[in-house]
Amino acid sequence: MASGESCTILVGSLRQDSINRAAASYAAGHLRDHFTVHQPELAQIPLFNQDVEDVGYPAPVGALKRVVSESSLVLFFTPEYNYSTSGVLKNAIDWLSRPFGSGSLVGSVVAIASASPGSRGGENAREHLLQTCSVLTDRLYKVTLGIPNVTELKAGSLSEQHSQLLAHWLEDVIEFSRQPEAQAQKMSS
Repeated sequence: MASGESCTILVGSLRQDSINRAAASYAAGHLRDHFTVHQPELAQIPLFNQDVEDVGYPAPVGALKRVVSESSLVLFFTPEYNYSTSGVLKNAIDWLSRPFGSGSLVGSVVAIASASPGSRGGENAREHLLQTCSVLTDRLYKVTLGIPNVTELKAGSLSEQHSQLLAHWLEDVIEFSRQPEAQAQKMSS
Protein backbone atom coordinates (compact mmCIF):
# COMPACT_ATOMS: atom_id res chain seq x y z
CA MET A 1 0.00 0.00 0.00
CA ALA A 2 1.29 3.43 -0.95
CA SER A 3 2.21 5.94 1.73
CA GLY A 4 1.07 9.54 1.67
CA GLU A 5 4.16 10.46 -0.33
CA SER A 6 4.09 11.08 -4.08
CA CYS A 7 6.53 10.18 -6.82
CA THR A 8 6.53 11.69 -10.30
CA ILE A 9 8.10 9.81 -13.18
CA LEU A 10 9.01 11.84 -16.26
CA VAL A 11 9.92 10.12 -19.53
CA GLY A 12 11.99 11.94 -22.12
CA SER A 13 10.55 10.02 -25.05
CA LEU A 14 7.22 10.59 -26.74
CA ARG A 15 7.28 7.24 -28.54
CA GLN A 16 4.73 4.76 -27.17
CA ASP A 17 7.09 1.76 -27.59
CA SER A 18 10.09 3.56 -26.10
CA ILE A 19 12.41 1.43 -23.99
CA ASN A 20 12.61 4.28 -21.47
CA ARG A 21 8.80 4.33 -21.29
CA ALA A 22 8.92 0.58 -20.60
CA ALA A 23 11.52 1.16 -17.86
CA ALA A 24 9.37 3.92 -16.36
CA SER A 25 6.33 1.65 -16.43
CA TYR A 26 8.26 -1.02 -14.53
CA ALA A 27 9.44 1.60 -12.04
CA ALA A 28 5.87 2.83 -11.50
CA GLY A 29 4.71 -0.69 -10.66
CA HIS A 30 7.66 -1.25 -8.34
CA LEU A 31 7.13 2.05 -6.51
CA ARG A 32 3.35 1.81 -6.00
CA ASP A 33 3.84 0.09 -2.63
CA HIS A 34 5.81 3.09 -1.39
CA PHE A 35 4.40 6.14 -3.19
CA THR A 36 1.42 7.49 -5.02
CA VAL A 37 2.89 7.49 -8.53
CA HIS A 38 2.20 10.13 -11.17
CA GLN A 39 3.33 9.85 -14.79
CA PRO A 40 2.49 13.11 -16.58
CA GLU A 41 2.65 13.07 -20.36
CA LEU A 42 5.16 15.62 -21.63
CA ALA A 43 3.75 15.82 -25.18
CA GLN A 44 1.32 18.59 -24.14
CA ILE A 45 3.99 20.85 -22.63
CA PRO A 46 4.63 23.85 -24.92
CA LEU A 47 8.14 25.04 -25.66
CA PHE A 48 9.49 27.22 -22.88
CA ASN A 49 8.99 30.90 -23.62
CA GLN A 50 9.52 33.57 -20.98
CA ASP A 51 6.95 35.82 -22.68
CA VAL A 52 4.34 33.09 -22.10
CA GLU A 53 5.59 32.56 -18.55
CA ASP A 54 5.24 36.29 -17.81
CA VAL A 55 1.53 36.11 -18.73
CA GLY A 56 0.95 32.92 -16.70
CA TYR A 57 1.68 29.24 -16.96
CA PRO A 58 -0.28 27.35 -19.62
CA ALA A 59 -2.61 24.77 -18.01
CA PRO A 60 -0.43 21.71 -18.86
CA VAL A 61 2.64 23.45 -17.42
CA GLY A 62 0.79 24.47 -14.26
CA ALA A 63 -0.42 20.89 -13.77
CA LEU A 64 3.10 19.52 -14.29
CA LYS A 65 4.62 22.02 -11.86
CA ARG A 66 1.97 21.19 -9.22
CA VAL A 67 2.42 17.41 -9.38
CA VAL A 68 6.22 17.69 -9.32
CA SER A 69 6.19 20.23 -6.46
CA GLU A 70 4.03 17.87 -4.39
CA SER A 71 6.32 14.88 -5.02
CA SER A 72 9.01 13.85 -2.60
CA LEU A 73 10.67 11.81 -5.37
CA VAL A 74 11.08 12.66 -9.06
CA LEU A 75 12.51 10.11 -11.48
CA PHE A 76 13.76 10.97 -14.95
CA PHE A 77 13.98 8.28 -17.62
CA THR A 78 15.82 9.71 -20.59
CA PRO A 79 16.91 8.36 -23.93
CA GLU A 80 20.20 9.63 -25.32
CA TYR A 81 19.67 11.85 -28.35
CA ASN A 82 22.75 13.30 -30.05
CA TYR A 83 24.94 12.55 -27.01
CA SER A 84 22.60 14.34 -24.59
CA THR A 85 19.12 14.22 -23.11
CA SER A 86 16.02 14.61 -25.26
CA GLY A 87 14.56 18.00 -26.13
CA VAL A 88 11.18 17.07 -24.67
CA LEU A 89 12.70 16.35 -21.26
CA LYS A 90 14.96 19.40 -21.36
CA ASN A 91 11.94 21.56 -22.17
CA ALA A 92 9.99 20.15 -19.20
CA ILE A 93 12.98 20.82 -16.94
CA ASP A 94 13.20 24.40 -18.24
CA TRP A 95 9.59 24.97 -17.11
CA LEU A 96 10.13 23.11 -13.81
CA SER A 97 13.23 25.17 -12.98
CA ARG A 98 11.25 28.43 -12.91
CA PRO A 99 11.48 30.66 -11.00
CA PHE A 100 15.15 29.83 -10.64
CA GLY A 101 16.11 29.01 -7.07
CA SER A 102 12.59 28.04 -6.06
CA GLY A 103 11.48 25.84 -8.96
CA SER A 104 9.39 22.70 -8.67
CA LEU A 105 12.32 20.33 -8.05
CA VAL A 106 13.65 22.12 -4.96
CA GLY A 107 13.38 19.81 -1.96
CA SER A 108 12.53 16.69 -3.98
CA VAL A 109 14.85 13.73 -4.32
CA VAL A 110 15.71 13.54 -8.01
CA ALA A 111 17.08 10.37 -9.63
CA ILE A 112 18.10 9.70 -13.23
CA ALA A 113 18.03 6.57 -15.37
CA SER A 114 18.42 5.74 -19.04
CA ALA A 115 17.71 2.58 -20.98
CA SER A 116 19.60 2.26 -24.23
CA PRO A 117 20.36 -0.22 -26.99
CA GLY A 118 24.01 0.89 -26.65
CA SER A 119 26.55 -0.61 -24.29
CA ARG A 120 26.91 2.59 -22.22
CA GLY A 121 23.28 2.91 -21.11
CA GLY A 122 22.78 6.53 -22.14
CA GLU A 123 25.86 7.67 -20.23
CA ASN A 124 26.10 11.07 -21.95
CA ALA A 125 22.42 11.86 -21.38
CA ARG A 126 22.64 10.82 -17.74
CA GLU A 127 25.78 12.90 -17.20
CA HIS A 128 24.25 16.02 -18.77
CA LEU A 129 21.02 15.59 -16.83
CA LEU A 130 22.96 15.07 -13.60
CA GLN A 131 24.80 18.33 -14.21
CA THR A 132 21.56 20.20 -14.91
CA CYS A 133 19.71 18.78 -11.92
CA SER A 134 22.57 19.46 -9.53
CA VAL A 135 21.57 23.14 -9.50
CA LEU A 136 17.82 22.50 -9.35
CA THR A 137 17.51 20.35 -6.22
CA ASP A 138 19.38 19.95 -2.98
CA ARG A 139 18.53 16.21 -2.85
CA LEU A 140 20.02 14.78 -6.04
CA TYR A 141 20.70 11.03 -6.02
CA LYS A 142 24.03 11.06 -7.82
CA VAL A 143 24.14 7.35 -8.65
CA THR A 144 22.49 7.32 -12.06
CA LEU A 145 21.37 4.09 -13.67
CA GLY A 146 22.33 3.04 -17.17
CA ILE A 147 20.42 0.06 -18.50
CA PRO A 148 22.55 -1.01 -21.46
CA ASN A 149 21.94 -3.34 -24.39
CA VAL A 150 18.14 -3.10 -24.42
CA THR A 151 17.58 -4.02 -28.04
CA GLU A 152 13.99 -5.19 -27.82
CA LEU A 153 11.00 -5.33 -25.50
CA LYS A 154 9.02 -8.47 -24.85
CA ALA A 155 5.29 -7.69 -24.82
CA GLY A 156 6.20 -4.05 -24.08
CA SER A 157 8.38 -4.93 -21.08
CA LEU A 158 12.05 -5.04 -20.21
CA SER A 159 13.77 -8.41 -19.93
CA GLU A 160 14.00 -10.03 -16.50
CA GLN A 161 17.71 -9.16 -16.33
CA HIS A 162 17.10 -5.47 -17.08
CA SER A 163 14.11 -5.36 -14.72
CA GLN A 164 16.22 -6.73 -11.87
CA LEU A 165 18.92 -4.13 -12.51
CA LEU A 166 16.25 -1.43 -12.32
CA ALA A 167 14.63 -2.95 -9.21
CA HIS A 168 17.92 -2.92 -7.27
CA TRP A 169 18.57 0.71 -8.20
CA LEU A 170 15.02 1.70 -7.24
CA GLU A 171 15.47 0.13 -3.80
CA ASP A 172 18.62 2.23 -3.32
CA VAL A 173 16.73 5.36 -4.44
CA ILE A 174 13.91 4.59 -1.98
CA GLU A 175 16.43 4.16 0.84
CA PHE A 176 18.10 7.46 -0.08
CA SER A 177 14.72 9.23 -0.19
CA ARG A 178 13.90 8.03 3.34
CA GLN A 179 17.00 9.58 4.88
CA PRO A 180 16.73 12.89 6.68
CA GLU A 181 17.64 15.71 4.31
CA ALA A 182 20.91 16.64 6.03
CA GLN A 183 22.06 13.02 6.09
CA ALA A 184 21.08 12.57 2.44
CA GLN A 185 23.11 15.62 1.46
CA LYS A 186 26.14 14.37 3.32
CA MET A 187 25.87 11.00 1.59
CA SER A 188 25.53 12.51 -1.90
CA SER A 189 28.63 14.72 -1.58
